[in-house]
Formats: sequence, C-alpha cells, structure tokens
Amino acid sequence: MPRTEVFDRAEVLTNCRNAFWAGGYHGTSMQDLVDSSGLNRSSIYNSFGSKLELYLLCLEEQIKIERNRFDRASQQQRNGIETIGLLFLFTMEEQLTDETRRGCLLLNSWTEMANHEEVVRTLLSTQRRRAEGQFRKWVQKGQEDRSITTLDSMEEISYQIMNAYQGFKISIMQTPNPKILKQIVQRLLKSIT
Repeated sequence: MPRTEVFDRAEVLTNCRNAFWAGGYHGTSMQDLVDSSGLNRSSIYNSFGSKLELYLLCLEEQIKIERNRFDRASQQQRNGIETIGLLFLFTMEEQLTDETRRGCLLLNSWTEMANHEEVVRTLLSTQRRRAEGQFRKWVQKGQEDRSITTLDSMEEISYQIMNAYQGFKISIMQTPNPKILKQIVQRLLKSIT
C-alpha cells in the first residue's frame, strides 16, 4: 500500500526550486534538496522521482508563474503596444523584488541544461513557443489597432520582442535600476510603433 504524503507538496517544490535557482542543477546536491525541503532522501525519491524529475517539476512551476504574468498583461484590455509594455513592467517588478539577483530560472536553465538534457530542452522550447505565440497575438492586435507598425511583418516584430524580452530579464539582474529598465522598455516600444 503506497504511503500518503504528509507534507505540503507545493511548499516543498517552491523550496527545491529556490535551491536549484540558487545553485543551478549541477551545483545543487541531494543534500541541498534535503535541507531545503525538510524531507529525507527516500521521501524525495518516493514522491518526486530522480533529481532530474524534481528539477523538471520545479521548472514547470516556474513556467506557471511566467504564464500567469502573460495572462495578467492580457487581462488588462489594453491595445497591443500597451499590453507588451505591461508584460515587461510586470517582469521587472517581480524580478526586482528578488534581492539575491538570481535572474530568470528559465533562462538560467537554458544556459546550463538545455544542451545536456533533451527533456529540459523540450520543456523550455515548448514554453518559448508559447511565449512567441502570445507575442504574435499581441503584435497582430497592435497592428490592427494601429499601435504597432505594419511596415514589418508580425513574425519579425514578434521575434524582436521575444529576443528583447529575454535580454531584458538579464538586464534586470545586471542593472537593477527601475529608471534605466523603464527606458529600455520605452525604446523597445518606440522601435515597433
């Protein structure tokens, strides 16, 4: 008969995600995960599988946070350009509250793991395609409401925004100055109007 979990699964995943975020996949030992989760090794293995499986669950939790940020921007009922600007501002606000300046867990995972683990690359690639799809929708909306230029194709502008979004996350970590970060967003938005 399987044992019943007697811990808060969401809390354990958050704590393990923070451990991976601080040390990366390779720099986080099983002992680090034991210490951060409050569970013993056998409980971690029985409940979450291998270290890699636990890491993937943590990435999935971070992807949900990212999706929620996109949803919040969409729900504001703004024109195309303003919706894109809101996403950048929401991202800035969330990352600036992290005093450790760990950066974006998903980008960190791209650089550390995507070339070594196909399953990580697949998960992150799927998330990237979702984000690109959302940017395409916002650009299309912006081109229809005339807040975004039609001189370039929707695809070209969407790729530009996706690239800028990833770079912006790095800029937040390196230059945690809201004034400068807002100027970066303003220049991006100006370049697509």
